[in-house]
Amino acid sequence: MNLAGLLIPISLFAMVFGIVYIAITSNHRQKIAMIEAGMNPNEKNDEENNFWTAGFLFVFVPLGIIIGNVLAYYTDVLDAGQLGILGAFLFGGLGLLVAKRQNEKKKGSGK
Repeated sequence: MNLAGLLIPISLFAMVFGIVYIAITSNHRQKIAMIEAGMNPNEKNDEENNFWTAGFLFVFVPLGIIIGNVLAYYTDVLDAGQLGILGAFLFGGLGLLVAKRQNEKKKGSGK
C-alpha cells in the first residue's frame, strides 16, 4: 500500500475523532456555564418541540419527494431526481414552518 492509500484512512479517523472530541468538550463547557449561571443542566426544556419538528419533517419530506416525482412524470421541466430533491427541500422547509407554528401555539395556550 502506498502512502496516499494509507493517508486517507488515517485522515478520516483523525477527522472523526476531532469532531467527536469537539462535540463532547463543547457540551461539557455548556453544562459548566449553565451551572455557573445558576441553571440546572439536567433539565429538558424543549423535548416536545423536537418531537413535533421531527414528526413534521418525517411527513413533509417524503411528501415533497412524491410530489416532485409526480411533477417530473407529467412535465418535462426537470428530471425526476432533480424535482424529487427540490420537493424534499421545499416541503421540508414547509414542515419546519408548520412545526414552529405548532410549537408557538402550544406555548401560547400553556400546553
